[in-house]
Amino acid sequence: MYTLLIGLLFGVITGYLGFLIYPSYVLASLTFIAGVLLFNFFMGRYFMKKLTEVFNSIEKDIKAGKADIAIEKLKTGYKYSKWQFLVKEQIDSQIGIILYANKRFDEALPYLKKSLKSNWMAMSMLAAYYYRQKDYANMKAVMEKASKANKKDSFTQCLYAYFLSETGDVDGAIAVLAKAMKKLPSDERLQNASDALKNRKKIKMQAYNTLWLQLHLAKMPEGIKQYQTLIGRQKITRR
Repeated sequence: MYTLLIGLLFGVITGYLGFLIYPSYVLASLTFIAGVLLFNFFMGRYFMKKLTEVFNSIEKDIKAGKADIAIEKLKTGYKYSKWQFLVKEQIDSQIGIILYANKRFDEALPYLKKSLKSNWMAMSMLAAYYYRQKDYANMKAVMEKASKANKKDSFTQCLYAYFLSETGDVDGAIAVLAKAMKKLPSDERLQNASDALKNRKKIKMQAYNTLWLQLHLAKMPEGIKQYQTLIGRQKITRR
């Protein structure tokens, strides 16, 4: 990426200048490293701000049901992908979420496949897509990655357990919940899900309200809008 390459050049320059001031290879190495880190830090903050502006610009369009306009606005952020790592993946995650939330499942698939593992909602939607298609192997593979990358996200952990239990692996589901409760000991939803399975009952994902409904695995009540609660909980990753 351009930022890294320019950062390395900046580091070489600062290292060289440091060597001219005080001829020491140790000092030159330290100033080189400092130059690279400082340049990438400030440039990273700059592009994170730009990406945040792109994400924020679509809120009104989403609320107005103008998904295609929102997607086109998001795609304008692709230009930053040459400068910063993970930009394209974050934009693709968001596009996939919008398409899936609007029941455009097949259109969403290629974008969701390119999502970051840490984007719990994009990964949940991708797993839900495979679940709907009865492709349980891919569903489990996706949720395994999402579970490891989002160990403290209650919804991700409970959804994984739900999918496992619904496909016959109740013991596996209980194990997932037990592991999750070590990270989230005060989460009653996880405890209730575990108790339900141990009593041979189904997990009630309705405890997660609209997060669960966005997956379109249950009937959406009237008055609930697609994607209405997701924007605020999406995190932008910088590397």
